[in-house]
Order: sequence, then C-alpha cells, then structure tokens
Amino acid sequence: MGGSVFGAAAMQKSVIGTPGSVSNANGMLFADVTDKAGSGGPSVQDSPLLRDKEGKYAEKVQKLNEARIQERVYPVLQEFASVEAQAGEDTAGQYADAYKALIEMVKENPQAVNASDKDAVKERQFANWYLDQMPNSPKAIKIRKQIIEGSRRFLEKQFYQSLESLISRNPREANIGGVPTTISKVRAYVRLRASRKDLVQENTDLQMLGEDYCWVLIFYLLRSGLVKDAAEYVAGNANAFKSIDRNFVTYITNYAGSTERRLPRALQDRINSEYQQRSRIAPEHSIDPFRMACYKVIGRCDLRQRSLDSIGQGVEDWIWLQFSLAREVNRVEEVAAEVFGLEEVRDVIREIGQRHFSKGAEGSGGFGTYFFLQILGGMFEQAISYLYPYAYVAAVHFAIALDFYGLLRVADLTVSESDLLTFNTKQLPQISFGRMLGYYTRDFRSANVEAAVDYLTLICLNSDLPGQGGKMQASLCHEALRELVLETREFAKLLGDVRSDGMRIKGAIEQRLKLINLANQEEFLKTVTIQAASVADDNGRTTDAVLLYHLAEDYDNVIVIINRALSEAIAVDLGQEQLKLQPLKPRAQQQQEIDAQQGSSLSLTSVDDPAILARNMIGLYNANALYYGKIRPNNRDACGVLLRMSEAKARVEAGRWAEALDLINTLSILPLSAHGEMHTIRSSAQAFDTLPQVISRNVGNLLMWTITCCGRQREVLRSTQYEDRTRKEMSRELAMTATDLMSFAGLIRYKLPPRIYELLARAGQDAGI
Repeated sequence: MGGSVFGAAAMQKSVIGTPGSVSNANGMLFADVTDKAGSGGPSVQDSPLLRDKEGKYAEKVQKLNEARIQERVYPVLQEFASVEAQAGEDTAGQYADAYKALIEMVKENPQAVNASDKDAVKERQFANWYLDQMPNSPKAIKIRKQIIEGSRRFLEKQFYQSLESLISRNPREANIGGVPTTISKVRAYVRLRASRKDLVQENTDLQMLGEDYCWVLIFYLLRSGLVKDAAEYVAGNANAFKSIDRNFVTYITNYAGSTERRLPRALQDRINSEYQQRSRIAPEHSIDPFRMACYKVIGRCDLRQRSLDSIGQGVEDWIWLQFSLAREVNRVEEVAAEVFGLEEVRDVIREIGQRHFSKGAEGSGGFGTYFFLQILGGMFEQAISYLYPYAYVAAVHFAIALDFYGLLRVADLTVSESDLLTFNTKQLPQISFGRMLGYYTRDFRSANVEAAVDYLTLICLNSDLPGQGGKMQASLCHEALRELVLETREFAKLLGDVRSDGMRIKGAIEQRLKLINLANQEEFLKTVTIQAASVADDNGRTTDAVLLYHLAEDYDNVIVIINRALSEAIAVDLGQEQLKLQPLKPRAQQQQEIDAQQGSSLSLTSVDDPAILARNMIGLYNANALYYGKIRPNNRDACGVLLRMSEAKARVEAGRWAEALDLINTLSILPLSAHGEMHTIRSSAQAFDTLPQVISRNVGNLLMWTITCCGRQREVLRSTQYEDRTRKEMSRELAMTATDLMSFAGLIRYKLPPRIYELLARAGQDAGI
C-alpha cells in the first residue's frame, strides 16, 4: 500500500475526535445519536462501574490483537460475553444472551486454538457472504439461513436450560426418577406444568398416550430443539400414533430427517390440507391445541397466523415460533403463500420496535430487549445504532465482535461524516465503524495510549473490502493512528525509541504492523512517523519533531530543525528571557532513570534548552558512523558554528569578554584579525553571502556582541592599577578590531535589519570608536 492512501487530505473531520469523555451526552459526535439523546431520550452516565467495564474490555481487545498477530484463533464472542456477565447491570443478561445468539450463528468454538483446527471460526470468515449486495445470490441466502438457524438454536437451548432449571428447583413435583435423559426431563417439565394447571386454558382436553400428554411432550421436545428425540418418541409408539393420527409418524420422520427442517412438497400439501380442515371443521376445544401447534411447526401451516394463542406463550416462545417457521429459499421458485424468511422476521421486529420501543417509551432497561431482538434478526447495523446512545461501551464491543467475523457493513469516507448509521446506494445499512472506535478512545487514550492503539488497529479489519473500500478503511486507520500520535505525544510508547548504540525498540504501533496493512518498517516510518514529525514541526513542537525524525532515521532533518531552533534562540537579545522549547511529555520517574542509564533517544531530547538539545543530538551522531554519514556536511558544520555562537553569547552575558572574543574568532565569520587591511574585510563581507541562513541571520547580533566585548575588554585593561606596554598594545588592537568590524558592518549594511545597524552604531560609540 502506498503512502498516498494515508494522510489527512481526505479527512475533513477528525477520526478520533477531540479529547474528552464519550459518556458526556454533549460529547456524542454523531448527529443522529445526538438527536436520539435529546430531551426525553437516552443518556449515558459516567461511573466507576463503567470505567471498570472499559478496562476489562480493553484487556480482551489487547488479547484479541495478540492472537491475531500470532495467527491464533480468539473466541471474541465468548470473551466479550464474559465481560458483560460480570458487569452487574440491569441489561447484562440481555447482552449476554445476544452474544450467545451470535455464538450460535457463527458456531464459535472456544476450544479451537489454530485456524487449522476443526470447527475453528476464522477472522472475517463471513464477510464474503454477508456483504454480498444481491439478495437472491447463493451467498446472501446462505448467511440468512445461518442467522435464522443460529437464532433458533439459541432460543431452543435457552428454553431447555430454563426447563432444566425449573425441574432442579422443584424435584418433588417434577418426579423425574431414574437416570435423567432429554425425554425424561421434558416429560418431567410437562408433569410439573400440568400439576400447576398452566399448560392450557380451562375446559381444554389434552390427549393422553399412556401416562404422557403426548402432543404436549412432542411440542416441548420441538421447542427444546430435540427434533430427533421427538421423532424417536413417535416412532417408539408408532402403532398407537397410527390410531391417533395415521399420517403424523410420516410427517415428523421426514421433518427430523431434513437438514433444513422441511417436508417434501407432497407431504407439505397434505399436512397443510389436514391443518386447514381441522381448523375449520373441528368443534371448539375438541382438538388438543398442542397437536395443532405441532402441525404448525412441522408443516409451516397457515403462515398468515404466526402465533399459538391456544397455548400459553411467553415473548421468547413467540419469537422462537417466528424463527422456527422462517426458511430461506430462492423466492423465484417458492410458492407465494409459503414465503416467510429473515426479511419478514425483520419486518415483524421493526413493527415491534415502532409500537413498543419508540423514543421515550423504552422504559428502564427496555432498550436491551429490542436490541436483543434486532441481533436475533440479523439487523446488526440497526442494533448497534439503537444501542449506542443508551450503552455506547456495549455497542462498540458488539460492533467489534461482528466486524471481526465480517458481519457488519461499514461506511466509507464518501458518505456523511456526522452520522453513525447511514445507508449505501442499495439502501443497505452501514455503520461508521472507524469513527465510532476513534471517538470511543476519548475516554481513556490520555491515560492508556496503548489500549487506544489496540482499538484503532481494529479499523483495519475492513481493509479486505474490495476496490477502493478496503484502501479507504486502511487510510482511516492510519489517519486515526497519526492523530493519536500527535495528540498524546507519547512518541516513545507509540513509535518506539532508538538507543544510543543504534538498537531500535519497537513502539505499540510498530508491534502491530501486521494488523494495520503496512508491509514493512520502511513503509511504516514513511506513512506514520515522518508525517507526524512534519506536523509537529509545522506546529513549532521542536523536541517532538526531533525525536520523530530521529525515529524515522531522517537524521539530516533532525539537524535542520535543531539548527533552526538554535538560530532562533541565539537571535534573542542579550538580557532577555531565553527561548525555551516545549519538552517531551514526561514519563514516570523510574522510566526516566532507565532511559538515562541506557541512553535512549527520549532522554536525549527531553530538554527545553535548544543548545543542550543540539549538543545531545550532534554528540550522538558524531559518535556513530551510521548516523554521521546520513547528515549533509553543510548542516553538520552549521550546527557546530551555531553551538559555538551560543557559547559565545553565554560568555558575553556572563561578562567574560576575552573568552567570548576567542570563541567568536574561531568562527571565521568576522574579520577579527584584519588589522585594518580592507581587502581582508571585503573578503569577509563577500563570504557573508555564502553563509547558511540560520547563521547569517545572527551575524548582526554577533557583530554587536563582538564590538561590545572589544569596548568592555578595553575598559578592563585600562582599569588596572599598572598600565604596561602589553596592555596598551592589546587595548589598541581591540580598538582596531572594533573599527574593522564597523567597516565590515558598513559593507553588509543593507543585508542587516535596520534596527541591528542602529544598535551597532550605538555599540561602537560605547566602545569608544
């Protein structure tokens, strides 16, 4: 992937948002979420429990990325479900159920370790199916089948667990006896319900077979997903059933033998005909309602009426019936009256939402129920969008889990940047996944920057999308990481460090190179570190830019930036407050001591004095040929000159005039040894044009310091009690030098700022010239 994919050009809006807490309703940066969070709408309150939950989720996400790097399987749904189970919230049970339903849909195997293991579910395994935009394509039908079957399996397992729980709490009434089997448990459940007289309404007869309410037993075996057990029970009592219902043995045997739980066309027509006939002709209360319920489930009879009003039904039972009746087939080939698939189930769920879960009518914790229904219906994007304003932490992690398996449509950069939920050109829902993760890190990225990297890395899950879509998602990830680097300034943690011996220590981003669609270190440095360094330099954060260019191995640029900072510091007038750099973000004391001992680059650049920074870096580079050879000689030489100029200025400010003059003489910029010879002075003036700009801008100051030193040193010589010949000669030479400097200044007058020349003239008078 080239560097053109990365950068802020395409991003009009920040990917990670400004620092702050998402839990503040005013901080919700999605327009559609803000609308929902208006008056009477949901609000999210910050709390220690919420922070604890975030911390636990961060640990899971870190382990997820570690497994991805090591190419191991990670049961993300199981792990995230465990966090919700520990949360202790009112909706924790609904979230846990939603994760369990997803586990059934994807058939996640917690025992799998490697992708090659049997039944291992791989990263993005279902993306190819789920993201197919053709509704009647084989892939789209497959994923809809998987959602229906997974939801039904979950509801059946959930019911069977509640059945076992009820039996275990009431052993005397259940009277299970012997070694428990699935059928004996369901039989005990029926016995328990019958003793409580809540199986059916009063005055309703239930058909008996031996000691069993046979149709009740068969129905609850079907409700528990024990279809083969139900068929075996009927087959074991075949003769009796033939006298009760001569065709039912055939129906349930074929139903249990079908992988799709469908009857052949001839049997389908026959069971429908029998169902309709009994419904119309039979007197009221003359037919066992559970017999009719079994017919409806096995034969998908009368799909216009998808409820079992004659038997006691809870919400879960009613939802199960919808999924039990739903089938996914090619609609072109299906009989119109028998079309009832996932889309029709979704229509039912939408109707429930509009009727019972409209804005302000959700009730305390009621939103969890509707969210759960949306998950069961495979309405993943709508579910995330619906949950987000109520419980953004849960919503973000459901989105991560779904996206990990390829069960989430994500918005690209061409759609609205302000909405969480949008629709593509095919009117399919999509989530602004990248920005949702970016905004989520606002809660903790200043305190736990490595956790933020783990979350932002997940944006690149979608880099496998075809065409420009994948490139744009990778670009979004890279931009988010760049913003994180610049905002937090945790450069050593994020981008790594380089010891003085040249050994590189990887940062959090580089450790995850494999996950962010960057092929190698060179590309990583180019796309992240250098761009971050450029922005830091543009914003005037010198120490940041120095460390970043150093990490990017652009040592020449390090010296260029240092030279500029040093030149600006030298340009500050004598006696004024010295220029200070903004130092690097401090680390813990213990880490700083380790840095100092090991000579890491961070300790070398954690200073606020430009001269100390320059000495640290040029000292490091001069001691290592690997660095030294990558710096242009003119920049290296300019740094040396500027350091000596800085030292000379310090001597002048300390009143050490003779030492300052000796230092200035070593610069070979001013004609200090011209002795009145004009050709020497002119040569120095002509050489002025060849000086680098960082040096030439300070020649005026250098002149002023030198003339001042000449005058002050003459005063020192004259103030001594004994005036000998040597002192007189030295005083005369200093006067001559000052005169030569004024001549030099006259030759370059128009190359100096007007203010400087006026100050020079005044300094010359003070020096007695």
